[in-house]
Amino acid sequence: VVSVTSRIIFVLKRLVNETKVHFDSLFEKSRDRSEIVATFLAVLELVKAKRVEYDEESAEVKMKKQPR
Repeated sequence: VVSVTSRIIFVLKRLVNETKVHFDSLFEKSRDRSEIVATFLAVLELVKAKRVEYDEESAEVKMKKQPR
């Protein structure tokens, strides 16, 4: 079983290194269904919290700029 929290950390680390990633690429190395589901829920949580943005046209996930 994979936790959503661990996948949130995974997504954020990817975005720190790459700025934006294709949505499908977040699932490439997933080993089982629970990891896929946890990753999907992690992206939903990050979008809900306004930490990342999802662009439907390009299917990219990117870090949202935080106001200072």
